[in-house]
Amino acid sequence: MRAPDEIDLQILRLLQADGRMTNAELAKRIELSAPSTLHRVRALEQAGFITGIHAHVDPEKLGLKLMVLCHVTLSLHQETPIERFIRSVEGIPEILECYHVSGSSDFILKIVARDMKHYEALVREKLSRVRGVGQINSSFVLAKHKSAPGIPL
Repeated sequence: MRAPDEIDLQILRLLQADGRMTNAELAKRIELSAPSTLHRVRALEQAGFITGIHAHVDPEKLGLKLMVLCHVTLSLHQETPIERFIRSVEGIPEILECYHVSGSSDFILKIVARDMKHYEALVREKLSRVRGVGQINSSFVLAKHKSAPGIPL
């Protein structure tokens, strides 16, 4: 696909703000025909600019009251331990996001848990049992002040 033009960027902005917007409403807002709009949306999906449409669910409403940013350092910095760690965290549903980072930690994980006991069990029974994990440091989120629904375009 070619580089996104201004109409494509408008589509991306609008869908980031409201992923449930119908194609007809989207077409009306960008002043294009519905078939042309649908063609552009499909092209953006096929090119990987749109990777999915998701509902933002409030974890607290589901009893997940604890949000943790967990910094993990591996004992070995070789390809096999790194890949093993990534595969392991993919299988833990409470881990919402996993970032391989530079600096004093190797990974930063965004984790949700019902409470401290649930988080302790997750660390003790799952995370610390991954071969190659050297250190685990947890930062508990006290409050969330900003959560942008998309990326700036």
